[in-house]
Amino acid sequence: MAFVPGYEDDIFISYSHTDNQPIMGSKLGWVDVFEDLLRQRLRARFREISGTEIEIFRDRQLQRFGKFSDQLADKISSSATFICILSPGYAGSTWCLRELSEFCGRGGRNRIIKVVKTAFDEPSSNPDLQALFAEIKEILDFRFYRKDEATGFFRDLQPEINPAHVPDFIDLVDELVQNLLILLKQLRITPSRGAPLPTEKRDGPVSEPVNENQITVYLAETTRDLADKRDEIRTELSQFNCNVLPDKPISQDPDELVDRVRRYLERSKLSVHMLGANYGVVPELEDRSIPRIQYDLANELSREGKLIQLVWMPEGLTTNDERQQRFIDDVKNDSPEYLRTKLEDLKTEILKKLAPSPTDVWRNEGTEGSINISLFCHQQDMESVAPLYSYLKLQELFRVKLPLKDTESLQDHKQVLQTSDAVLLYYGTADEDWFGNIWRLIQRQVSAGRSKPVLAKAIYAGQPSTMEKDMLIADDPLIIKNYGSFTPNSLTPFIEKIKAAKGGAR
Repeated sequence: MAFVPGYEDDIFISYSHTDNQPIMGSKLGWVDVFEDLLRQRLRARFREISGTEIEIFRDRQLQRFGKFSDQLADKISSSATFICILSPGYAGSTWCLRELSEFCGRGGRNRIIKVVKTAFDEPSSNPDLQALFAEIKEILDFRFYRKDEATGFFRDLQPEINPAHVPDFIDLVDELVQNLLILLKQLRITPSRGAPLPTEKRDGPVSEPVNENQITVYLAETTRDLADKRDEIRTELSQFNCNVLPDKPISQDPDELVDRVRRYLERSKLSVHMLGANYGVVPELEDRSIPRIQYDLANELSREGKLIQLVWMPEGLTTNDERQQRFIDDVKNDSPEYLRTKLEDLKTEILKKLAPSPTDVWRNEGTEGSINISLFCHQQDMESVAPLYSYLKLQELFRVKLPLKDTESLQDHKQVLQTSDAVLLYYGTADEDWFGNIWRLIQRQVSAGRSKPVLAKAIYAGQPSTMEKDMLIADDPLIIKNYGSFTPNSLTPFIEKIKAAKGGAR
């Protein structure tokens, strides 16, 4: 059963057989390696829901068919998303282009992800091919090649024959997987196959679910040069339990784009706009780029006092695009909240803008004067962390909060950290990226605005055992490694450090 209701498969992989031919004695082709790693990273990042799993289809009999079959057309129509592995071979394959055209023709353009295996020139002589590639031009892509700046030549990532390419290859596939899971989760909320896609035209108003406990932030779509930084901001906002919009790709139809963005902004407390060196995509019948349209709509609401608008550009960045320079000049003149700083400064400013009235976050946590502990863990480690939580709370009589679970706003989250006497981060089944992001967040916030010092910080490395955990060595924070069942003795160094710093008083 597929994860997205109404579909037989969640992912259809479209590729040219020339891109999967083993080379230099390798047993596997490039596409074999890609699909194998894709499945591994999906399993690592996807939490199975009600017996469902991510279903992937790839036609391994590709070379044996003589013509495009009805069976394959049915497979395309019954797939929720479409990964096309672009290359010169793909662009020259009538079969591959038919698959791509078939998926686009069934309204699936916004469910396509491009994997560009090899740099190539897009078709320039065939008008049908030009139209097809123009249709997917601005779709999210992942480029599995690198340009040598010294020679100007391109070098493909070939992990099947070059071990040095494996780390970059894994990073790219993992980034693709994270974006793919976001898309699949968005599609999961559509009623069934054939229902309108998130970016397709709908008649009448759209009813979208709202969690009243979440702060809604509009994180404007930006240009490709800032895509990774936008993803970083989105990840951090999500960790703070913010509702981040747009939560689905926005249409390039100008009327629908304006209508949808305006409704997103009206639901938001803050809009964040990240300006890069490029101007961005200009929709048909428009003279403004998508980033400019989003900025203008937010600026209108900001002037009416209905929205806080924050605009950011990396320090030292310049542009050679006259349109983008005019855009930047207009922002400087019209927007009082314009920042040209480091990304970390933008994150800090976002937290300030979203801060509600202060509340006593420890008010329901027992006796005043007790030691306050912030215990961080990933949602999937809640069961494993329960013995630690119980011991600290019931045996040591500490006041314990789980900031990622217990707080409803950015300010509450920040206040928990700033009023904690000690911080304990449980590093269990979550991946290394999550661990790194959370630890940086703790480091950035735990000391800001404090009236008293932090008594102790510790990282508790629990099961499963990994090489990354084994390599952790430090005195501050304390590193606790326990890959077996919880025992109170494992927490002794952390508790003793708290008591020593507190002078033995609790």
